[in-house]
Amino acid sequence: MKNNHRVFSNPIQNRGLARSETGQSGEVAFAPRWRLARSETGQSGEVAFAPRWRLALAAGLLAVAMLLTGCAAPKQLGERPAPTAQEAAEIYLQRYQPGPLPRIFETTRITDRRGALLAELWEEGRRTWLPLNQISPHLIDATIATEDATFYINLGIDPARIAGAALQNAQQGGVVSGASTITMQLARNLFLGPDDRYSQNMDRKMLEAGLAQELTTLFSKDELLEMYLNLLNYGHLAYGPEAASQVYFGKSAADLTLAEATLLAGIPQQPANLDPLKDFDAARARQRVVLDLMVRHGKLSPAQADEAYAQPLTFNPQPDRRIAAAPHFVHYVSDQAQALLGEQALPRSGWQITTTLDLPMQTLAQERLAAKVAELQPQFNLSNAALTALRPGNGEILAMVGSADFADAAIDGQVNVAISPRQPGSAIKPMLYAAAFEDNLISPASVLWDLPVTYTVSAGEAYIPANYDGQFHGPVTARSALANSYNIPAVKLLDAVTVARMLENAQAMGLKSLVRDQGWYGLSLTLGGGEVTLLDLTTAFATLANAGTYVEPTPFLALADGLGRPLQPPQQAISQAISPAAAWQVTDILADNTARTPAFGANNPLRLSQPAAAKTGTTNDWRDNWTVGFTRYLVTGVWAGNSDGQPMRNTSGLTGAAPIWNDFMQAVLDDPDLLARLEAANDPAAWQFQPPADMAQASGPGELACPPGLFCRSGGEFYSREWLSATGADGPLADSVALVPSAPVYVDRGQGGQWAAYCQVEPAALRPLLKLPAGLGLSIPVGGEANARAQNERAQALAWTLRHPTAVNLGPCDELGAAMAPALALDARPDEPTAQLLVDLAAAMDPNAGPVAGDTAAPVAAAWSGSGQPGSFSLAEPVSHHATCPGNYIVGQVLDAAGAPLPGVQISLVDQWGNRADAWSKESAGDFGSFDFPINFFPNQYTLTIVDGAGAPLSAPVVVDHLQGEGGDAPCHTVIWRGG
Repeated sequence: MKNNHRVFSNPIQNRGLARSETGQSGEVAFAPRWRLARSETGQSGEVAFAPRWRLALAAGLLAVAMLLTGCAAPKQLGERPAPTAQEAAEIYLQRYQPGPLPRIFETTRITDRRGALLAELWEEGRRTWLPLNQISPHLIDATIATEDATFYINLGIDPARIAGAALQNAQQGGVVSGASTITMQLARNLFLGPDDRYSQNMDRKMLEAGLAQELTTLFSKDELLEMYLNLLNYGHLAYGPEAASQVYFGKSAADLTLAEATLLAGIPQQPANLDPLKDFDAARARQRVVLDLMVRHGKLSPAQADEAYAQPLTFNPQPDRRIAAAPHFVHYVSDQAQALLGEQALPRSGWQITTTLDLPMQTLAQERLAAKVAELQPQFNLSNAALTALRPGNGEILAMVGSADFADAAIDGQVNVAISPRQPGSAIKPMLYAAAFEDNLISPASVLWDLPVTYTVSAGEAYIPANYDGQFHGPVTARSALANSYNIPAVKLLDAVTVARMLENAQAMGLKSLVRDQGWYGLSLTLGGGEVTLLDLTTAFATLANAGTYVEPTPFLALADGLGRPLQPPQQAISQAISPAAAWQVTDILADNTARTPAFGANNPLRLSQPAAAKTGTTNDWRDNWTVGFTRYLVTGVWAGNSDGQPMRNTSGLTGAAPIWNDFMQAVLDDPDLLARLEAANDPAAWQFQPPADMAQASGPGELACPPGLFCRSGGEFYSREWLSATGADGPLADSVALVPSAPVYVDRGQGGQWAAYCQVEPAALRPLLKLPAGLGLSIPVGGEANARAQNERAQALAWTLRHPTAVNLGPCDELGAAMAPALALDARPDEPTAQLLVDLAAAMDPNAGPVAGDTAAPVAAAWSGSGQPGSFSLAEPVSHHATCPGNYIVGQVLDAAGAPLPGVQISLVDQWGNRADAWSKESAGDFGSFDFPINFFPNQYTLTIVDGAGAPLSAPVVVDHLQGEGGDAPCHTVIWRGG
């Protein structure tokens, strides 16, 4: 027989030992030689002295028989099944024991990136398999002394113990002691089914002895002890030393003290009854037995045993808590891992999942978020928030806070809002501008006109975007439009980019939650009309931070199975979503605090102590607030609101989400340890957003660097090489600005002419002037509604210049009268009875013409007034509102000075968004001198003006409220003019 065992340097002799009267599997005591044995009849109550030699002979023969059985019996286990003890035990259990796979259920542990425990996942019990060198020597010594003192020197069975047990059983007339060694107990657990495992018949004992001896030939003693300890039930659903140590004491098995180890060593005898968390006194009594046995077998002195017994024990205050930190993230990781590994494998396969989470950063995020929500709640009725932080470049999730309080059912705290779709408001606009820059539709210096516009959605249904502040801002650069989050320019830009293109770009940048068909989304997409998750939106901003490269977010840093074998985490999707140039242009705008100051103020919560690019978002009725932004080393997104969608109280992304974002981001910047974890540079220059190589800055002497009168980047705007190639010799502002020979145009409202704009004439000085809108960027509208909308936008732009002096080219001076007629109608103010346009042709050659009209300024032929001068018309009676029309109409009649109907008079109608229609008073007998305009059935404001053949106004404008204001809910309105 092969002798494969380790010999102690001071082996413990166990001759003459027998089981105690209790018959417990681990208690060993001396059996008195005078012990009474039962009579051979085995009848209870019949007791007689048995000759000592007969008892000794029977015991010895039994021991020899069992020993010889193990040596002589045919081998049942065959070759060693695996190289490691754990693998071998799993294979044996699969062969001989029923149940799900793997048979050795182990706890799956989820840790942060540096090994801090986040959670344990388990079902039927907790277990973490450990090699002996990671188990406290105290626990090893205590277990051997209690269960099998000769373990390291016996051959799997202990003949002396067998003899002692046989003697005791003979004396008691039945089986009261089994003399099982550690190896025999291991064999029982590995190879015998539940029905046979606790049988005390001789055949079963002989089989157990044979298997134990065979195991001894196949495995080293250390391997056998490793298997034995890790398969032990320590009560409280804890299996193996590591689980037991963590459950009871909250520490690793390697760190157990002598007192803790001796308490644990006694539990496996009766796990249900000796659980110290349920019956402390019973567990302590058993600990005393273990300590005494260690003394008996030379492992402790009596004084050491007493000292250990007197040592206080501090138990784990939360032995059953499975998730200790970052609960939303843990659930997210579990879902991702189950998708990767299989739903059944995760909770019982002992996976070691090292995540990307940084626990100190996560803790900071949770604390700051909860504190800010509590601070903002009374003012804004804001009860919840979520935060996600990513590491630029590799997509690692560093923090994920799904709610302000996971345990608060009142806010549905267990719902992870970080992965729950919500409308993002204007926080999605950077994806639109990125597409526009990528496609060379516009540059950051392109002029967008923030003026009223109407889009027909369907018959009788219109979409009318409005700005958050309720104002119009006229011509603005794309930089200003994005930085200040103006809605109307964004909608106009989306109309040019197209919804399909924006969706394509947004999804490529990371907004995978935009899953609906493109036909479902409309122009409101750029204002947050589609639902996205916070994680997706933060990922899209990370794409900007990554120079346009999309990196799929991941929670996994490393994976290893229960045997420590590594598994490659899922391959992250990586793609170049947009060009580095487009990504940098958007980033540069979002980092430009001066650009956003008009809307956000100079001291706003988007500012940090280091350069940061950020964008806010607010949905209708203040239901969702967002702020997402990044530095060179950290990307963070924040949502704030109420889980049930209840509106907050007058709060925007700037006042609701931005303070949380700012508080967290600045706290990270102020913490040297967290900055070190991010591998952030100490050099301030390294924090700057650097333009890529294919960018050029227009800032040199003589260069036209910015549209006149508008805001551009300090020091000169940056343009991509592709944009400069597209604009060519006309320069980077070719889509918005032209050098035009022009004369100044003034508006006189009875207080002298005030400069408004310029009209084109030759000869004249060349002036850089804004082009009137005619499409967007370098594009040109193609017929139909788009072309009509462009014409209406020109009228709106002309009207803007009457109130807001702008260096804009109004067109040829000799066509100014007709061109300005619709604009004059749009600009009508009943409280201003007189206004006219003046052109100073004499100042055409003067590049420094003043802001006030000089003596050489002359009225334009298309000047208008409401003063009742000859040839003009005025209202014959107030406008009436009624319901006598067959639908929605403006009807009326034109009368001459004598009150007779006057046919052939042209009436111009312009709605509040610049859409124009014309009608003429009729000549037919039935409606001589009458006119009518069919109008839409939604609220609008219409301006009617009588004009001459050249389009010059012949009346003061008349404003008609339809389904609003003075018009009430009347569908029909009557206007009657008199004059001529």
